[in-house]
Amino acid sequence: MKKLIGLFIGLLLAANVFCQSNEKVSVILNSSEITYGQACYLSAVYQNLIADTDTEEQAVEALFNNGQLPDMVYAGDSIPLVNLSFIFTKMMNVKGGLMYRLTKGSPRYAFKQLKSDGILKNNDDPSKILTGTEALSLFTSCFMKYSEEPVFTESL
Repeated sequence: MKKLIGLFIGLLLAANVFCQSNEKVSVILNSSEITYGQACYLSAVYQNLIADTDTEEQAVEALFNNGQLPDMVYAGDSIPLVNLSFIFTKMMNVKGGLMYRLTKGSPRYAFKQLKSDGILKNNDDPSKILTGTEALSLFTSCFMKYSEEPVFTESL
């Protein structure tokens, strides 16, 4: 039930809060594997680095130019959980623990930070490729944990 509620909140946030194209969010939700392009698109639009009408390739380039990707990647490649953690922690400006700060938020310590904060499970595999639904759920969890924007918490 928690996953269903999380998914619903993720859909609302993705579709409404960030003004992203419903079509692009639907494509992400229906993906069997999230790609670098899709992850970078979510991050870049959230940070207003690109318009919601821009392409995934433009999103990858925007994050690379902004120092949020260590290397230029192909937008169509599947993204492992460790690198997705890196993108999402950079997106949310996570302060993190000592090793995270010393390594300037390396993917390894970004992944460990999300585990430490209870967003990822202790047995999650860093090389796992998430589905689009799982990635949006992770996006929502990061948003709810780290965002300074107000979140609607009252029950209806």
